[in-house]
Amino acid sequence: MDNNKKLLFVKDGVDVFIQRNSNYSESGNPADGFRTSVYKHFESNMRVVVCRTSSPVFTLNIYVPTASTNDKGIPHTLEHLVFSGSKRYPTRGYMDALAAHNYSVGINAWTSVDHTCYTLAAAAEDAVANVLPVYLDHILNPLLHNEHFVTEVYHYDETGKEKGVVFSEMTMYENNEMARGYYRLNGLMYNPSATYMHCNGGRTGDISKLTNEEIIDYHRKYYDANNVTVVLTGTFSDEFEETYLQTIPPDIVQSRGCDSRAFMDCSPRRDGHLRHDSLRFPSSNASSGSINFGWHGPEHQD
Repeated sequence: MDNNKKLLFVKDGVDVFIQRNSNYSESGNPADGFRTSVYKHFESNMRVVVCRTSSPVFTLNIYVPTASTNDKGIPHTLEHLVFSGSKRYPTRGYMDALAAHNYSVGINAWTSVDHTCYTLAAAAEDAVANVLPVYLDHILNPLLHNEHFVTEVYHYDETGKEKGVVFSEMTMYENNEMARGYYRLNGLMYNPSATYMHCNGGRTGDISKLTNEEIIDYHRKYYDANNVTVVLTGTFSDEFEETYLQTIPPDIVQSRGCDSRAFMDCSPRRDGHLRHDSLRFPSSNASSGSINFGWHGPEHQD
């Protein structure tokens, strides 16, 4: 490597050996665990964590912290829209084709209550390296066109019925006994301002009021390189950092200065009160139901 060239990612501390019993050390037996290296972007808080496991499958997971302040499901809708094209790669479906060409089992994603994760599994490290910059461009620089919003999120079809990939998905979810019980339980356990209070997938009545401008604003706040953590697992070579990480186009991972990791309200209700509620909904079987219960554990620092 040219020593005069500025590195895009620099080593963040020493390698850590993670053993199967969850102990951490700077050395260890490879048969009992794996070595982990952390690389940090030279000017932002973006990190790449390389876990050199013995698995024959190479995995890529890109994490973005995403909070909800309402039930419009903005994190979930944005997850869908990310795959509709980016500034460098505007053709919809390009990333799927690239992943298939690189012997991948496909790209996928999920939205949780406090983060969104974009995934890939492939048979070789160069396959992961080929997809990584394209994936990052879709995540950090998506097109977010209005026509994509109409198709993926919400619209009326020619018969006047409410449609949209996200809207239809959440329509099925809202009629799920487990899901409805889960969100009602969270409403009892967390403060009204907590992200866990809200339906991160979105409620259909609120999705219908969502606008593409709100999604664009949300992306600007949360989807910044400052907030992104990339986790790679597999038998990655020691040359992966020099050969692949340093060759990611710098403009793709350029931070706009936003940092949404500074604070995310996850506060539970801690007034000592026992809360309970009943939830009724139509069912083909009136002879059985379900019970959800939860409790607060110790603080995460304990």
